[in-house]
Amino acid sequence: MEVRFNQIMKIKHGYAFEGESYSDEPTKWSLLTPANFTLSGGFQETDRYYKEDGASFPSEFILSKDDLIVTMTDLSKEIDTIGYGALVPADNKYLHNQRIGLVTITDDRIDKYYLYWLMRTKFYQRFVAGSSNGATVHHTSPDRIMKFKWNFPPLPTQQKIASILSAYDNLIQNYKKQIEALQTAASELYKEWFVRFRFPGYQTAEFENGIPEGWKVERIGALYDSTSGGTPSREHEEYFQNGVYPWIKTGELKDCPIIETEESITDEAIKHSSAKLFEKDSLIIAMYGATIGQLGINKMKATCNQACCVLRPKKDKAFGIYYLFHFFKENREFIIGLGNGAAQQNLSQVLINKLKIVNPNKEILEIFEKKESLFFEKIYHLQQQITNLTQQRDLLLPRLMSGKLEVE
Repeated sequence: MEVRFNQIMKIKHGYAFEGESYSDEPTKWSLLTPANFTLSGGFQETDRYYKEDGASFPSEFILSKDDLIVTMTDLSKEIDTIGYGALVPADNKYLHNQRIGLVTITDDRIDKYYLYWLMRTKFYQRFVAGSSNGATVHHTSPDRIMKFKWNFPPLPTQQKIASILSAYDNLIQNYKKQIEALQTAASELYKEWFVRFRFPGYQTAEFENGIPEGWKVERIGALYDSTSGGTPSREHEEYFQNGVYPWIKTGELKDCPIIETEESITDEAIKHSSAKLFEKDSLIIAMYGATIGQLGINKMKATCNQACCVLRPKKDKAFGIYYLFHFFKENREFIIGLGNGAAQQNLSQVLINKLKIVNPNKEILEIFEKKESLFFEKIYHLQQQITNLTQQRDLLLPRLMSGKLEVE
């Protein structure tokens, strides 16, 4: 059944919510924007909320679980998520603003979940991107999306295809929840031992100047070596083509182990730039930009750009990388507040090295590092499984949709 979208669905624009009623603090309402649409497909949470005492709005713009939404505007400099689809994850929590459209299927021969997966295919996304306009802010419209034509298989086949692909996503989401639980447990252990000072043997510990006796307060620069990276010239293709050394950018720092990077660089790139190769299990922190203060621990030898600071324990200091990770994570807002800059806050190696940190009892720190390493190893393996499942799903998607791979 080959039809245009305008024959089987409608798209309704969202509501123009008042900007002065937006909030960065959590409220009852989460305001959906194009930022909720991910490049890999699907939905991600954002931190934009709408004040409960804000101006009234029509109840028809409160979304329900599994509503299919599509982005109409993309604010990036390159066409990224324009026209992408996502499913709303919960009832009566999310608000539908004017930059996204709500899809209503008008033909009972079309499965909503199959349509969602169709909107995650490259052929659909290329069509919508090619019809968008705008120099820096890209727009599409319901009329443009409605011109997309597709040969839909029978409804039972649509449902089977959607079920196969959704099974991958469900498993990926399950693994992500496990990662969140492990991250919470790892953070709680740090706070219990080094914020509340309820570490093994704390009952008999003596305290002096607010910390256990025998512990010290030292500058990070006395305990860790630091460096930053560099960006090889884009004018030389040979610096990036067939790269062998992962090159970490600040956008890839997500408070998790880093298992892969979007780009890699060559030996020649390292020779002719300030990029440096550093060992696995180093701590990387973003010094400026939108991701300032975000962290990562690389699981392979890697390089990074100049916006990253890389920290490793000094050879003569038996100090922990996981302990430092949690120190930066728990004190992120305070540390970012120390940065200065006319247009944006900036950290620097000098500032980072001057930060003071408690140097605990060696035995306590070694026990802590061993426990934390177990959390981070589990997170690392779950990330690998998510990567593998994502790759398998993305390989299946075009084959199932095109009919090259038949379903029984």
